[in-house]
Amino acid sequence: MPDQTKRAPSLGARLADRIRGAIISADVDLGEALSEDALAAAFGVSRTPVREALRLLQTQGLVSVVPKSGTFVFSPSEADIVELCEYRSLLEVKAACLAFERARAETHAALAAALEEMQAAAAADDMKRYGRADMGFHLAFFAQCGNRYLTQAYDMCLGRVSALRTHLAVLSQGEPARSLGDHARMVTLFGGTAAEDLAEILDRHIRRTRENYIEALQGRLRAAAAADPRARLRRKLGVG
Repeated sequence: MPDQTKRAPSLGARLADRIRGAIISADVDLGEALSEDALAAAFGVSRTPVREALRLLQTQGLVSVVPKSGTFVFSPSEADIVELCEYRSLLEVKAACLAFERARAETHAALAAALEEMQAAAAADDMKRYGRADMGFHLAFFAQCGNRYLTQAYDMCLGRVSALRTHLAVLSQGEPARSLGDHARMVTLFGGTAAEDLAEILDRHIRRTRENYIEALQGRLRAAAAADPRARLRRKLGVG
């Protein structure tokens, strides 16, 4: 008779979860180098499970391995942000519409709870907490959509979406004020019986989020350049 017990995750998988959490929570910067030796020392393990963890994170798009340079937390370009938000909109709009059709009351309760947490985080000026609550809000669509393939497709980009949300929302001007209204309107829709505006509101919300992320990314790049003495010298010399 086959063994029905689930195998415990490997040490490498557990380390990957911890590093992933640090990236998503913005405890580790976008583009930051991840030294195998430093990680092994921090976790009190050998380099072997650390390598396994970094390989897992690479498959999730959360780290990049640069030959002869090392491993780095992913650092998105404007094109990355645009394409990721387009992909996200396609999946989220469909999931939200299915959740409305199949589990409106349950989704409404989850969205309302997430919105309350977002409002509390905004009042406390805690953007990391806000980002986690925001992620919970959007995940409610997939939790209730009743389509595991749609959920699995979203899982493929969830780490990058979540990391961008936390890292760049911290830097975005006017956040969270600009997004709370959209979330509140979606909660109201799920509390009613008609969803004709749901797709438009959600798609517009994600497109506005895309612009906020690009604006924040540009600000981050300008700040990094200003802190780089070589970049300052190039500007003084009129090079580049």
